[in-house]
Amino acid sequence: MLNLIKMNLYRFFKTRVFYVTLLITIIGSGLLAGLDTDPTSQFEELYASFTSSGYILIMVGVFAIVFSEEERKSGFLKNLLTPSSGKKYIFAAKIPVVFLYSLIMFLGALVAIRIGSLGWGEGRCSVQSMGTLISFIVLEVILHTVFGIAMMALYEITRNTIIPIMITIFGSANLHGMLFNFLEIKLVSMRPALAGFMEKYALSRNFIVTKTQDLGISGMSFSYVNIIVVIVIGLIFYSVMGMCIFTKRDTI
Repeated sequence: MLNLIKMNLYRFFKTRVFYVTLLITIIGSGLLAGLDTDPTSQFEELYASFTSSGYILIMVGVFAIVFSEEERKSGFLKNLLTPSSGKKYIFAAKIPVVFLYSLIMFLGALVAIRIGSLGWGEGRCSVQSMGTLISFIVLEVILHTVFGIAMMALYEITRNTIIPIMITIFGSANLHGMLFNFLEIKLVSMRPALAGFMEKYALSRNFIVTKTQDLGISGMSFSYVNIIVVIVIGLIFYSVMGMCIFTKRDTI
């Protein structure tokens, strides 16, 4: 497992899409910060709104898919002498790479927005709460990692890049959350007694993408417990699903 992680990290730093998407993110977020003219805008608010907007979700999802596709096309998998019982570790070994990619993207955006905000004037570019900012980054990075794992699992199901990339784009916009929210509203209108239950446990508010958006909208004021529960469930579910799919394949 450790050797697989090392090999994947080596491939990660050799993957062109990593550098291209990172460069685009740095340039885009830096320009966004430099062009901001709202006098009430704070550094943390701009950073939270940009990183939770769905843009980095798309980048993470596409990277996870492309990384898996290149793994297969390069012949990397065929050169591995892995027994059937150990095939699940091939999928699991890519999870740290997705986490590292997500972390670098968030840190890249942080540095770019910090530099871009230098022209705002005294006070506006300062960080109000370093602890809250770090908590926001950690939670967002893990949420994005879980999303990337889900897209990797989807790629293994389809063995095709087009469908997973399309789902990545639509998923990052939380269209599935909107659909479920609409169905929940309809259900409550038909059964008003369910209003209290839906207020607490509505599925549409507990998707990974929904939580990434909520963190940005809430101004970094959030409930840790609910987000951690969603992260743990998503991490276990998508990781196990991906490893099971990989293990069931006759060929890798």
